Amino acid sequence: MTESIELKRDMAVTHDEFYRLIIKTIIDGHLLKIDPENSSVSFPFLNGYVDINLDNQLTRKIASLSIHHTPMNFKFQGLTKEQIDTYLEKFNTTFQKGGG
Repeated sequence: MTESIELKRDMAVTHDEFYRLIIKTIIDGHLLKIDPENSSVSFPFLNGYVDINLDNQLTRKIASLSIHHTPMNFKFQGLTKEQIDTYLEKFNTTFQKGGG
């Protein structure tokens, strides 16, 4: 088991979309602590804890197309690599947009 592992991602999601979807990534949604003022969420997962902090929402312009995206910082505490991978698989499936 690891003490703490940090991971950074930049995802094509707004803060509102993130808060709406994050609850679908855990079974015990009532344990999810959402703090919009500090742009963060935290919750217990298996034998550990997950904290996700959102950076400022940004917009990427490609020609006339505007894509909203948000850099995120994940912190996994008390979880093995396999447990982290299990959570990230559910997270990725939940936040996947279109495409094949």
